[in-house]
Amino acid sequence: MPINMEIVNLSDSAKEELKNLIIKETDNPDGVRLSLLAGGCSGLSYHLQFDKLQEKDYVCNYDGIKVFVDPKSALYLSGVILDYQGGLTGRGFVFSNPNAKKSCGCGTSFSVGDKEVTLEFISSKKPMNVCPSTKD
Repeated sequence: MPINMEIVNLSDSAKEELKNLIIKETDNPDGVRLSLLAGGCSGLSYHLQFDKLQEKDYVCNYDGIKVFVDPKSALYLSGVILDYQGGLTGRGFVFSNPNAKKSCGCGTSFSVGDKEVTLEFISSKKPMNVCPSTKD
């Protein structure tokens, strides 16, 4: 049974962008899943995707936007602030994680220090560029 719990926080701009994206999504998702994947420059990578509610999910509800977090990811996402930034220098979701001991320059990967973390590797249909390079 899903558990309602405020694990992550969304800025107003993140809420607005997620609302816009959900409206455009054709697969009729229950909400947005925020999870962690093994990999990236620093060891763990943030992953956002539209998804259906799973039995053991934590559910965070923000003005009708449901964010799902699985129990393993929740250990390292507690207190995360998800923001959306746009402008001339870049556009996208930005994570502020109080659990991160080290982050990579692109902000999509982090480590939790000396803690051993075991996460499932999820293969995506599209290759995921976790840490964008400036090289072509």
